[in-house]
Amino acid sequence: MKIFTSILSVVAAAVLACSCQQQRTYPVFFLVQDANTVTDAAESSSARQIIRYKGVTYTRIPILSLDHFESFESHINPNDGSYGVTLYAKKEWRNRLYFNTLDKSGMLMLPVVNGLAMEPMRIAPVNDGALVIWNGLNGYDLRMIGRTLKPRNPELEKKRYKKENPRPLPKAPKDVKQQTRDFTGRTVGELFN
Repeated sequence: MKIFTSILSVVAAAVLACSCQQQRTYPVFFLVQDANTVTDAAESSSARQIIRYKGVTYTRIPILSLDHFESFESHINPNDGSYGVTLYAKKEWRNRLYFNTLDKSGMLMLPVVNGLAMEPMRIAPVNDGALVIWNGLNGYDLRMIGRTLKPRNPELEKKRYKKENPRPLPKAPKDVKQQTRDFTGRTVGELFN
C-alpha cells in the first residue's frame, strides 16, 4: 500500500509541476477592420469573432497574438508619456504576417492589450516582421509581455517594469444600450477604454 501511495504522490507531483510550468500568455492580440459592415450569411460566424470599438467593426486576425512573436523592444511615447512596444515576429510567421498585412493594407488595425483597446492604426505591409503598438502601455504591461517574449534590451526593460497594474480594467459606460447583433443573431461584443 505504501508503494502505491508513493507512486501516486510522485505522479501527482509531476502533473502539478507540469501545470505550474505552463504560463498563460499575456492577452495581446490584434483586430482588423471588418471589410463588410453586414456579414455575408455564407461565411461561418464561428470562424470569425466580430467586435466593435468606437463605431467601427473589427474582425480578429487569428494569427496575431504574443505567441507569434519572439522578442520585443519598448519606447516612450513623447505625447502622453506612456510606453509603446515593437514586437518582432518569429521567422516562421514573418511571411504570413506580411501577406496578411498586404491583403488588409489601408484598413484599420486595433491592438488590444489585456482587454484594453489601444489607438487604432492604418495597416501597411509589414515586410520586416516588426509590428508596433505606438502608445498606451504601462510598466506592468511590459513586465507581462517580458514573461512571454525576450526583451532586446533587458537592462532597460527591467527598469521600466512594474509589479502591479495601476490601471483598472475598462468597464462599459452606464448609458450604453449595446445590443448590436451579427447575421446569426449573436450579440456583438464592444470594447471600451
